[in-house]
Amino acid sequence: MQTETALSTTEAEFIVLSEGLRSIIPIFGLLEEMQQQGEGLLSGEAEVKCKVFEDNLGALTINTLPKI
Repeated sequence: MQTETALSTTEAEFIVLSEGLRSIIPIFGLLEEMQQQGEGLLSGEAEVKCKVFEDNLGALTINTLPKI
């Protein structure tokens, strides 16, 4: 559940996209650190990828704008 009130569907979608990525990024860091320490779950060099699906054009546009 969102903890913020969104004033539009674009804003709501952007909030959800942001919260989802904020929960996944630390997991990627942990997996990378485990691999560097030789504690990988898989043998050899594994590449972990994550696909993010978003269908709201406004949220995608906001996400790709340069940050100032």
